[in-house]
Amino acid sequence: MQLSCPKCGTREIRISHRRGLFERLKGVFGVCQLRCRRCRNRWETSVWRDGAWKFARCPRCYRQELTTWSEHYYHPPRWIVMMLRMGATPYRCAACRCNFASFKRCKEKFSWRHQTHAEPGQTARPVRPEPAPVQAAVGKEVEVEESFDEPML
Repeated sequence: MQLSCPKCGTREIRISHRRGLFERLKGVFGVCQLRCRRCRNRWETSVWRDGAWKFARCPRCYRQELTTWSEHYYHPPRWIVMMLRMGATPYRCAACRCNFASFKRCKEKFSWRHQTHAEPGQTARPVRPEPAPVQAAVGKEVEVEESFDEPML
C-alpha cells in the first residue's frame, strides 16, 4: 500500500470518502481511496500492492508501524478479547493510538528509542547531546562540565 502522498510525500493521510458505486465495488476487493491532509491530493491504493496483505495494519489509518498493548492497562471489547483468546496479537498504532487485535504478524515495529551509534568493535551507546555553553551575567561564555558517572543528590 502506498501510505505516503505521491505529490508532497507526507504520511499525514486519511481515508477518503468513496464516490459512486464503482469505488464502493473496488473497496470490496481491497482498493481504497486515500487523501493527503496537507495538499488535499487524492489517490487510490491497493492492499494487494507490495505484499501488504500479509501483515497487520491499523484499521483506522492503515499504517503498519505498530506496538503492542496489555490487557492490564486497556480493557478491550468482548470480540477483541475473544480474538486474543484464540491467539491473536494485540497491536497499537503509534500514529492514531488505535488498539486492535490481528492474527497477522507485524511488518514494522515502532520504537521510541533514541538513536545509537557504535564504532567497529564497540557496543552501541545512546547519543548524548554536547553541553551548550552558558551565558554569564556579564556576557561571557562559561563552559559547563557535566559528569554522567556520579549520581546527583
